Amino acid sequence: MSLFSVERGPVPIYLQVKNGLEELIRSGSLPPGTKLPSSRSLARILGVSRNSVLEAYELLSTEGIVEAYGTAGTYVSESSCRKAASNSAEISSPAETSSLPLTDKGLHLLTGGLDYCWEKGLSDWASMLPDIAEGFGPCTHDQDTMALSGVTLAFDRLSAERLRSCLNYVLTNYPHRLLGYGETEGYKPLRQWLATYMTDRGVATSAEEVLLTGGFQQGLTLLCSTFLDPGDTVLMENPGYPGILMCLLHGGANVRGIDMTSYGIDVGQIQGMICGLRPKFVCVMPFCQNPTGVTMDTQTRKSLLTLAKDNGITIIENGFTDELSYSGRLVPPLKAEDRWGCVVYMGSLSDILFPGLRIGWIVASRSIIQALTFSKRAIDPFSSPVLQAACYEFCRQGYFSSHLARIRKTYSRKRELISQALKKYLPSDSKFRVSEGRMSIWVTLPECVDSEELRREAHALGASFVPGSAFFVSGGGKRNLLISYSGFSEQGIIQAIKTLGDLISRRLLGRA
Repeated sequence: MSLFSVERGPVPIYLQVKNGLEELIRSGSLPPGTKLPSSRSLARILGVSRNSVLEAYELLSTEGIVEAYGTAGTYVSESSCRKAASNSAEISSPAETSSLPLTDKGLHLLTGGLDYCWEKGLSDWASMLPDIAEGFGPCTHDQDTMALSGVTLAFDRLSAERLRSCLNYVLTNYPHRLLGYGETEGYKPLRQWLATYMTDRGVATSAEEVLLTGGFQQGLTLLCSTFLDPGDTVLMENPGYPGILMCLLHGGANVRGIDMTSYGIDVGQIQGMICGLRPKFVCVMPFCQNPTGVTMDTQTRKSLLTLAKDNGITIIENGFTDELSYSGRLVPPLKAEDRWGCVVYMGSLSDILFPGLRIGWIVASRSIIQALTFSKRAIDPFSSPVLQAACYEFCRQGYFSSHLARIRKTYSRKRELISQALKKYLPSDSKFRVSEGRMSIWVTLPECVDSEELRREAHALGASFVPGSAFFVSGGGKRNLLISYSGFSEQGIIQAIKTLGDLISRRLLGRA
């Protein structure tokens, strides 16, 4: 048994995929109501680019043969057989085809995936995870490999030694306190330190308005489980961080992407969606947005805050790299301008110090923090008091400030180096944005260069990057890719960009 073949030739790939699916639907192998595989899953099965599958799905949807329901998936329409039959002069009976239906079992046989019984029992959310997260896993590479995907912080041995001494100090002086049960809200001295830190940045707050979490994604998952009901609409930047999409889908949200402009998220687009969708949250990253590197301008900040206040929308602010402004001039959080309590700020020490710490924080009104605390108690009664106390000691002794100064200098030098390498080795019609406080660069490729196809070639040469499609809610990013330089040696950066540039140039020559 086989699915259908796709071959390089005069017939475009996307049209072969469209015709193959149409044949399966027409023959009855894919009956009305069948959920089709995600575009990424089908692309993996057929060995084609995801964009070819997206184009095929779009054509089928235009003809009414399938129906797309955003993040819920694409389904064979109820009137599909009649419409597919009208597109073909000959109609075969179901018995005449040897195509394998794209049911759960069919996909299992095709891909050799999980045990069938378990695969059938996966929730819709769990079924989506491989497609959302593909190519965007944690980066565990050696400094001199050419892995441009993931974000691995440059290891700071001095800060590691200082953290070790802080850990020894707190365990020596407060073992009875730290090795027992902790507070759900988190270690109070660290919450007090963070409250002072945020106040210095323009967000007047107190320890009672700070909740410690196990990192940004745990915090967002907590917000979803506390305030979202299944089907509630949440808006996020498009393109945006894939981890946000995973958390929102886990919370049962109806996720809609809002386009990014050169000034930040498109507030006008949000305005146009309010009446029909009544969104509950809008997730934004005002400073050096992931992945585009765009910083929200003053007018967009004001417009977004006013819109949220007038329509009862909660803004979830991701402060992932707020502290990394290479110039040292920190941009105030959006929360600093929030006079109505409609912004929930989320920060992370893990992403600035060491990922293994898993310490993040949420700043919000006391009522929101209280509700989140009750929810956290149900799934995570308390996070490690030992690590939180060591982290507090690290910050109290001024090591955090000196750490920031050191890594800003390191990343600023690497940013300049990768910028020079991109200008030297990438074709002139490539575009990229070098931002003020990110450890990665968003690249737009020349026309006709597909980042997913390019990734497969790069992988064969030992190089990798994140294709742009990983950052879009429902299709897009064909000509984009994200490259990270934080964990690279300087020589590794030059070699990796040279390899990437050679691959792009080779593709352009092949299409000339």
